[in-house]
Amino acid sequence: MKSLHAFCKANRLPKTSVRRKALELGFDTANGLNAEAQRALLGEFKTVQVPEVTIETGNHAAALILKIGSQHSNLEQFRTDRIRQALANPQEFITSLTGFLDQLEEGMGQAEAHQEQELLQVRQLKRQSQKRIEQFRRRADEYRIKTDLLASIQNAELDDLQVLAEETNALGKSAAPGQG
Repeated sequence: MKSLHAFCKANRLPKTSVRRKALELGFDTANGLNAEAQRALLGEFKTVQVPEVTIETGNHAAALILKIGSQHSNLEQFRTDRIRQALANPQEFITSLTGFLDQLEEGMGQAEAHQEQELLQVRQLKRQSQKRIEQFRRRADEYRIKTDLLASIQNAELDDLQVLAEETNALGKSAAPGQG
């Protein structure tokens, strides 16, 4: 038994497409793939080239490298002047298309998940910032009240000290002539 993921990774096959094909062929993928299922799926996908896609989720810029690998033969010298168009590789085309779109959807899912994580982080930072700013505002109000009170008390103490100094300076002074 081999897991669907391990099978697809080892054979460079798109997981969604392989799962669909396995179900079409009557194989259950829930508990992995037995040898018979693996052989059948390899037979189905043996000649198909899955496109390689590089998806960068950052900044909504994605670099895509697509390799579908079509072969071209020119039999022009053997034909008449009539042109007939036909799709030479329909199964390969649809498998490549499906695999490519599966990878894009997977990339979209990863980008969404990443963006949701960033949003959660921003929300958390916002809450922390609001809380910290509110703490600072309370502390600033406390500081303003406390320093005003301290200044008032200090000014009163200095006024008392000034009165004491004046009283001290008046001690021992002789009375003015003609008094006493």
